[in-house]
Amino acid sequence: MTRFHITFIVLLMALTAVQAHAQVVTKAEMASIRAAYSAAKEQIALNSHAQEQNVPRSDMEIVSHYVVPGCGPTEEVIHYYFTPGEDPVLGTPVYNIYFITRSYNVAARKFYQEFLFDGPESELVFFYQQNDALDGGTDETRYYHGKNGVHKSVKGTAELDEVFATRLADELTNAFNLLMNKDH
Repeated sequence: MTRFHITFIVLLMALTAVQAHAQVVTKAEMASIRAAYSAAKEQIALNSHAQEQNVPRSDMEIVSHYVVPGCGPTEEVIHYYFTPGEDPVLGTPVYNIYFITRSYNVAARKFYQEFLFDGPESELVFFYQQNDALDGGTDETRYYHGKNGVHKSVKGTAELDEVFATRLADELTNAFNLLMNKDH
């Protein structure tokens, strides 16, 4: 082997090791994400009974009906869960997302997604998708976002990669902010 080939192989192995290390989500981060998920689900359950307790709800649901060429009628439901807050600079009310669910169909296939946000900037920390598989089963995808990368858990086929899931979360968040956090 030439010196170039040996150097190239060593460099490639080092780069692979660094990349593998960079995508590690620690056990503490996983535990924190799971705790945040449980807390969000508890808050959603409390929110669903808010009217019974004479407390205002903090959620928004958007239902769309449209036709996708080649697929037929589609129903899409996006449900935002948020907490009220205050802009520290302006002192105006703001609403902070902590959870989004989205369900829709493509022809006869059904899709369900969850987005968990955490922290003061409502950063995406968890994505989940369950959908009808092409072979008749069910696909499930989970992305846990940590400080040093993303942990992936896929059963079946991942319809979305972690980059597209993050972009979709950003688009849904931007739509929410246009509706709820606008300056009057």
